[in-house]
Amino acid sequence: MLGWILVASLMACSRAPAQGTEEGFVSLFNGQDLTGWDGDPRFWSVVDGAIRGQTREGALPTHNTFCIWRGGTVRNFILKVKFRIQNGNSGIQYRCREIGKWRVAGYQAEVENSPGKVGFLYDEAARGWLVNVGDFVLIDREGQKHGLGKVADREALIKAGYYKPQDWNEYTIVCRGNHILHYLNGFPTVELIDEDPKGRALEGLIALQIHTGPPMTVEFKDIRLKRLPDTFGEAKLLFNGRDLEGWTFSSDALRGTWSVRDGVLFNLGSPAGYIRTVEDYTNYVLRMQLRHLTPGNGGVLLRIVGPDKVWPRSIEAQGQRGNLGDIWNIDQFPMKTDPDRTSGRHTRKMHPSNERPLGEWNEYEIVLDGGNLELWVNGLLQNTATDCWETPGKIGLQSEGAQMEFRNLVLIPILRGKP
Repeated sequence: MLGWILVASLMACSRAPAQGTEEGFVSLFNGQDLTGWDGDPRFWSVVDGAIRGQTREGALPTHNTFCIWRGGTVRNFILKVKFRIQNGNSGIQYRCREIGKWRVAGYQAEVENSPGKVGFLYDEAARGWLVNVGDFVLIDREGQKHGLGKVADREALIKAGYYKPQDWNEYTIVCRGNHILHYLNGFPTVELIDEDPKGRALEGLIALQIHTGPPMTVEFKDIRLKRLPDTFGEAKLLFNGRDLEGWTFSSDALRGTWSVRDGVLFNLGSPAGYIRTVEDYTNYVLRMQLRHLTPGNGGVLLRIVGPDKVWPRSIEAQGQRGNLGDIWNIDQFPMKTDPDRTSGRHTRKMHPSNERPLGEWNEYEIVLDGGNLELWVNGLLQNTATDCWETPGKIGLQSEGAQMEFRNLVLIPILRGKP
């Protein structure tokens, strides 16, 4: 299906991730010296406004060595780091633990001049290789890895130039509970749900790596951290990629409208109606990738209450082609929106459309936290609402004209009442 768009689509999205604006970020590096950082002075210094890790013949480390940020541990966060590597191998460590002098173990965002490898997720001094570039993986409670699908096509990422060898590149790392995302220069590279209680880390240190081996030089700058609330529960996969377990139809007429093809949830677009979760959800981050195979309408229904009908009382995160990020109020759902952008039941998005071309994957992230609603499209906050009725409700995907596909549907609960 639509094989001709393989290269054109390039990736799930090519924007920075959700909550990726600079608001709320603090700098971890002053650009002048290593204040707040701790590394072997034989290898770590500050040169031209960047933290430089450098080894030379006759002065090579006997093991991987790290420059550790001593500002505390991090739990839920967005971390942005610019890096440039001339040769060798390096990484950005997060949620890691110390295992010796200038040595750590834990999650690592890979740094090296190898398009197709840089961007992957490694577990230093522990479980090893976790997620390849382009993959979405779940590690179960027994430590077994399960491929759930793709966040991007690896070869298309390389062709798109997601990484610039020997030039400055920017990592964005997002951790919420046991859910992890990597982006490189705005391109999604990996997604992980880590359920392994023995192997995973939910909190730890930030560090920068020098790898053993031949002489190398790596640099880091513009290191910024945004802490997120400690209120995220265990991430849940809403669509298993195999069948419609956990979902039901708004009517029997929809049974031929939805199907699973190659791990993707496919919708014919007619008749009108929706598929919805069996369970109720109240406060959460809901993430998905979606794409239109044909122009037309669709949407995501939130906090559905009452009987199934066309259309049920709910909030609609618009899925119409060209209008991702709009809000529709269905059946007088209690909520408040910006009056300057609202006409009747419809609230227009805040910015011009930032959707990818027809047939390409878009990233939709929806945050419902108490009465507050945020709609993020390809990393851009497109809409908000307040005073939304905080009620348990179903989550629905509309069939409303467009042939569409959905994948990587993940729900991260927000635990209200936590500090």
